[in-house]
Amino acid sequence: MSTKLWLPTLAALGPLAGGFNVSAQLKMAPQTTIQPGTAQQTTAQTSTAKKAPPVGSVVHLHRWVEPREQALSVLVPVGWIAEGGVVRINPQLGPTNSVGAKIDVTIKKDRAGSVMIHWFPNFTYKDPRGFGGLPGFPVGSNYMGSTVYPLQDPHSFLLQIALRQKRPQAQNIQVTERKPLTELTQKYQQQAAAPNMQYQAGLLTVTYDEGGVHYLEKMMAVIEYISGQGLGMWTNHQTLAVRAPAAEAHQMEPLLSLIVDSLKGNLQWVAAENRGAATRAHNALETQRYLQDQRHQMVERQREVNAEARHSHWLEITGQDDYVNPHTGKVEQGSNEYTHRWENSSGDVIYSNNPNYDPTRDDSLQGRMDYKVTPLRPR
Repeated sequence: MSTKLWLPTLAALGPLAGGFNVSAQLKMAPQTTIQPGTAQQTTAQTSTAKKAPPVGSVVHLHRWVEPREQALSVLVPVGWIAEGGVVRINPQLGPTNSVGAKIDVTIKKDRAGSVMIHWFPNFTYKDPRGFGGLPGFPVGSNYMGSTVYPLQDPHSFLLQIALRQKRPQAQNIQVTERKPLTELTQKYQQQAAAPNMQYQAGLLTVTYDEGGVHYLEKMMAVIEYISGQGLGMWTNHQTLAVRAPAAEAHQMEPLLSLIVDSLKGNLQWVAAENRGAATRAHNALETQRYLQDQRHQMVERQREVNAEARHSHWLEITGQDDYVNPHTGKVEQGSNEYTHRWENSSGDVIYSNNPNYDPTRDDSLQGRMDYKVTPLRPR
């Protein structure tokens, strides 16, 4: 488990991914509606020029500081609403998503969020294929704090998870653009900590109706997939969504870009959180090892119980029982049809149902007096 899986999300709190131009990618220019899977190029997509603010316009903004841990700040227009901040997952749910802090921040023009910017928290999911075909963890179940869910590409994640969860009332959803963010993918891949870490970044543009308003929303995400060694874990990073009424989207673009570009992380908080996350990751790893050891012991005990049951059944059908040799301490099988059993150091055995018989007093044994009772093996 990486101790820095949450850091790429914090990269979204300032200049993204080493200078990746988020504002350019999230341009709110009108789009020609297309169906999913069809050609994506439109005239609006070929232009990267931003719409200039109206001449003489004045915008008043104040710097909002994340209230829970002062992890970040962002410029917010006066009268707008800033919500959310640092989110911490209960460790009792499992270690995977509780190691590091998550950032969930929303900036919106009004209570209804008619114009809205949303930085999504990153969550790690468990790909069912990582179980190697073992049953017991269906889709939607919890595995070590991760939801079991098939690996998604950025566009599928944004459409099927992010949009569906945050816009449950949306109707007439139309995908107008699916764009791979090749530059961002390459930047993440170049910084990968291990060869089994793979990245894919993408942009999704949709239109939909909600509360009687026709909206245009642009969303972007980076999907990280860690394969091998039974891992099969995937995480959404740098997930950001910007929406506005479709009729106002283009004119809102300069202000929305200004807000997105103003987001800053508190470097002292980031450093402290990184140290804390490393400690929590170490503790989580130790806990995971302990739990794995306990599960191994449970499996071994169950195996022993099963083996004992099979052995007892074999003794029953063969009319035998387990006896402890009083001279060697080894377990050996013998008839279970007698109430008494003795054995000497040479391996000679005497069985008897006579309660008064004692081989140590039997003169016919020609002086072999080292017979001892062979007790049943405890089980």
